[in-house]
Amino acid sequence: MERKKLLSCTIPSLAIFMAVIMLAGTLFASEAKEAVLHNFGVGSDGQAPYGRVISDAAGNLYGTTAFGGTSGLGIVFELTNLGAPAGWTETVLYNFAGGSDGSRPYGGLIFDSAGNLYGTTYYGGTSSDGTVYQLTPPGARGGAWTETVLYSFAGYDGMGPQGDLIFDQAGNLYGTTSGGGSRQSDGFVFQLTPPTVQGGAWTEHVLWNFYSIEGTSPRAALTFGKNGWLYGTLANGGRPRARAGAVFRLKPPPAKGTQWSERTLYTFSGGADGYGPLCSLVLFKGSLYGTTVKGGASNSGVIFQLTPPASHHGPWVETVLHSFTCGSDGCLPWAGLTMDKNGVFYGTTQYGGLPSNGGTVFRLKQESGTWTESVLFSFKSSSNQLPAADLLLGDRGTLYGTTIGSGMNAGMVFKLVP
Repeated sequence: MERKKLLSCTIPSLAIFMAVIMLAGTLFASEAKEAVLHNFGVGSDGQAPYGRVISDAAGNLYGTTAFGGTSGLGIVFELTNLGAPAGWTETVLYNFAGGSDGSRPYGGLIFDSAGNLYGTTYYGGTSSDGTVYQLTPPGARGGAWTETVLYSFAGYDGMGPQGDLIFDQAGNLYGTTSGGGSRQSDGFVFQLTPPTVQGGAWTEHVLWNFYSIEGTSPRAALTFGKNGWLYGTLANGGRPRARAGAVFRLKPPPAKGTQWSERTLYTFSGGADGYGPLCSLVLFKGSLYGTTVKGGASNSGVIFQLTPPASHHGPWVETVLHSFTCGSDGCLPWAGLTMDKNGVFYGTTQYGGLPSNGGTVFRLKQESGTWTESVLFSFKSSSNQLPAADLLLGDRGTLYGTTIGSGMNAGMVFKLVP
């Protein structure tokens, strides 16, 4: 599979475009300051970082690229800040070779308490249907990071994982695959249980296999709620006529040996309420928050809130907090939201923004009961555009993110300082 074709958006009319430019002076004057930490595409350092970056306690950043590397099949990288004048430097921790070790890591990474990294690859493994892998740091004497494939998918048990993994308190891993399963290759949710003895095999448990009426193609990380409930999004499917995606909840079994239960909380119509959630969800004060890549008033994506029902069996209620116009506010939000301690949300759009239509970083804030979206930064350089991953919120409101680039350009890691 080659790099996926990017969705296009409708560009506003010239009159609207010029009117927005006339109003944009104050916006650009108050923009956050951008710093490019690393440009990809030099030698075998990687290309197209579709996943988010994460940070360790020392402030080093870690991530993946889906392309590039010595085999052209993706890498895991670390960025270290050496200070002035050297700045940030990249170290390639692992090059995927495309065999049993996996290839095309579209998702990001997570740490465990011992400093090991975990992620997924879309292809590769024993059946070429993707893997879950672990990277172990070198010992005290140095050396290379070591990759271990924890699980190789075989189609019937899943194929094509694209999202990040999450841990529970017992050390089990949870994730999604965009395809595979025993129904119609509609994807499912899985759990990986660590071995009981050192060096043993991890065990996969299928928690739910989706069907088109529920929704299909889960592509993002899951979100934990109370009592071990899992929340997630489905990029497609749902009601037969809409097939615009859905939000679901999985409830753990009441007793050992019984099945998990699934409830579809909301099915998108594909109209003003949104179309195609590709993101993970944020759970805040009982409500779920996320984005859809299309739909809304201008068919350019929305930011939504799902409010739980007042009664036990009532419907969840969707509220569109912002509908993108594909103008200065952005267009096509592939990524989900990042929330700070004050309940303010941050995210990216892959297109839109002025002056180059190369994507934006935005903030969504509630004041006096009204949600307002403001653009913190619009990508202007043709060499590094198209942000597609969740943001990392650092100290003092600093935001870290990635772009996948366009044309011959290979993407970058950036920092925004308010």
